[in-house]
Amino acid sequence: MTDADTQPAITQLYQQCEPTESIKPNDNRWVNFDSVRGEENVVALYARSLRRAAPGHWDYKLFTGHRGVGKTSELYRLQLMLETPEGARKGYIVIFCDVGEGLDVNDLDFPDLLVFIAAQLQSQLAARNLPGFSPVSTYLQRVWNDICGLLTKEVGFTGGEFEGGFGKIAVELRNRPNARRQLRAAVEMHSTSLLKAVNDLLGAAEVAARQAGHDGLVLIIDGLDKLVRRDCGDGTNTHERLFIDRSEHLASLQVHTVYTVPISLIYSPRIGQLEQTFGEYNTPVSMIRLRPCRDEAIRPDSPGMVKMREMVDKRCAAAGTSLDRAFDNDDTLNHLCNMSGGHPRHLMSFIQAACNELDNLPITRAAADKAVRKYANALRREVPDAAWDRLPNFDQPQRDIPKDDLHQQLLFLLFVFEYMNGDIWYEVNPVLRTLERFRQP
Repeated sequence: MTDADTQPAITQLYQQCEPTESIKPNDNRWVNFDSVRGEENVVALYARSLRRAAPGHWDYKLFTGHRGVGKTSELYRLQLMLETPEGARKGYIVIFCDVGEGLDVNDLDFPDLLVFIAAQLQSQLAARNLPGFSPVSTYLQRVWNDICGLLTKEVGFTGGEFEGGFGKIAVELRNRPNARRQLRAAVEMHSTSLLKAVNDLLGAAEVAARQAGHDGLVLIIDGLDKLVRRDCGDGTNTHERLFIDRSEHLASLQVHTVYTVPISLIYSPRIGQLEQTFGEYNTPVSMIRLRPCRDEAIRPDSPGMVKMREMVDKRCAAAGTSLDRAFDNDDTLNHLCNMSGGHPRHLMSFIQAACNELDNLPITRAAADKAVRKYANALRREVPDAAWDRLPNFDQPQRDIPKDDLHQQLLFLLFVFEYMNGDIWYEVNPVLRTLERFRQP
């Protein structure tokens, strides 16, 4: 008997509803939301496009959607699709990198990202043990020595051994914010050489992968959608500075690459520049639509509501309980699903918060209301004063949203949700409707 088996059912349910945990397709808790996201399966589209690209013609993809909507789980699904053998081929080797694990998304710029990519390629390709391939090249060694020499002089950096070396710089960039400007300047000075060295490494790995029977390499960069959006003081913001001003550099990696980007970015007036570089219009991973269509009401039997309850049902099963034992009645669970607006992470957060109001299951309507109210109070503190006059415009589903900075922030900060079923529509985060300030004329 494990420790989990002896824990109360409410504790086990709490642990199975961890909001920040991304579920992989082989997990029993995974739910296929394709039918209630939109008419396009973004993951399937991307998998086909990457497979069909001619050798040497690198495909670059932008992957976006609201934070917490399940993008990482969908990227895990894309990874599985690409790695699955087809016929005599072994599938792709996918290098999956989570920026949040190695960099500070509150303060991130292109030099940080380039160093992080170099570090991840070194470590993950080394772990693959591809025949005839070495993650240490003379070119990469030379760039490492040049950067280390400058960093030693500027910020007292001690480089150590080269193998895995760029990981050491990534750690310094994360852990030494006071020296970050000097660290970036040193990397920036050698960014062209570092990019060439990384591409040299990728070229050798691509050859080795194909000789070993694989279809090649794919690089997935997750976590960039969490990059904090701030004014840079020059008429741009941090999102535009990394993804648009540096788009040519991002599209210079000689490997199929998928980048996550903030949803607000695709509403930037400058998004056309990014699409010209990357060559494809962007379809976000849509919110789970609780309304079947924009003009239809939310009902307990709506397909989206059914899917949200399925997600909770699977978490209950993993916790050794059932929906009937976990909730006092169907209305309580339906209320939490409705208040989530189809946002999976919010629903998991509501369940955890409701569990914390109780000693034992079932979750009552009173506990559910307290969970929603706590989030509502947090929203009341977070919403900018300038936004309160705009938010009521989205009390009913709207066909469009203005493309200014304020409305980009409303999407990025989850005050307004985007849905899709053929047509796109926009609707306020339903928890905001519970606040008196939202209801004031």
